Amino acid sequence: MLFLSHRKSLTNVQLKPISKKQSEQIMKKIIYLICALVSLPLAYSCKEHEIAFYDGVDAIFFDQQYGVSYYDSLRQAHKNYSYIPFGVMDERDSLLRIKIEVAGHIRDYDRPFGIEVVADSTTAVAGEDYELASNEAVILAGQNSTHISLMTHRTPRSEEGTIQLQLRLIPGEHFSLPFGSNGIGNMPLRDENTETQPMSTNADPAIHNIFINCNLRKPQGWNDDKFGIYSETKYKLILEISEEIFGWTVSDFDKDPNSVMKTTRSVRIANYVSKYLLEQYKKGREHWVIDEDGSMMWVLGCSWASGTMPDNMTEI
Repeated sequence: MLFLSHRKSLTNVQLKPISKKQSEQIMKKIIYLICALVSLPLAYSCKEHEIAFYDGVDAIFFDQQYGVSYYDSLRQAHKNYSYIPFGVMDERDSLLRIKIEVAGHIRDYDRPFGIEVVADSTTAVAGEDYELASNEAVILAGQNSTHISLMTHRTPRSEEGTIQLQLRLIPGEHFSLPFGSNGIGNMPLRDENTETQPMSTNADPAIHNIFINCNLRKPQGWNDDKFGIYSETKYKLILEISEEIFGWTVSDFDKDPNSVMKTTRSVRIANYVSKYLLEQYKKGREHWVIDEDGSMMWVLGCSWASGTMPDNMTEI
């Protein structure tokens, strides 16, 4: 009967209410206990490991970048070629500085390396189209990058079409060339536009291509309402007349869309160009100015519509 007596005593137990403060203390203890139980296996799983430092041969690669010189170079996209567009420059010479970067350690001593011209992938002529300042370069002590200088020139070859110069790094004893045709990991590459996209086919950062030409391109401020559909033939005529009348050159058209191509100036240009086109039209069919698509060249002020074909014109 001891069992029944004990059971009876339990049923007579009265639970005393606890205060709000006591309840909060109990909850805190429960939370601490749960946190301790959760962190216990994590603590056992953590072991001391030595940090592994890179101990291989330092790598070297071309790291030409987009953007302006005063912008943070760490934020600029990688560029696997350089383009010298003499067609939008007044100058006949252009100095190119090409960046070479180190992947690895910064050392307390100078590290020389070399640059060579890849003959079978180069159509530019040394001493005429370009001059490479030196075939030798160096990463100075305490540095992780350097630049090499290349002077390029406008010549009959680049006026006839695009010429190419290909440079290749010679690593020497201090560096390796580990990246190959797969590029520098997942480093993003981008093209400027459809004109330069074919230039961006090389992914090997040990090689850098330089392309030089004198091609014109549609200026940023081209006014379709005043000049119609862009063509290089039309742009050449506009440049010729603009330079003769106003002294404006190709750099004035391309560097700032508001410097020459704003409405008031584009109307003035169109007036002179249309006057010339009308004069040629009045001279007879053999003097008519035909655009690249075979139509009569048109700017604002011409007496025919844009896209009009010569066969639809009436001779005077």
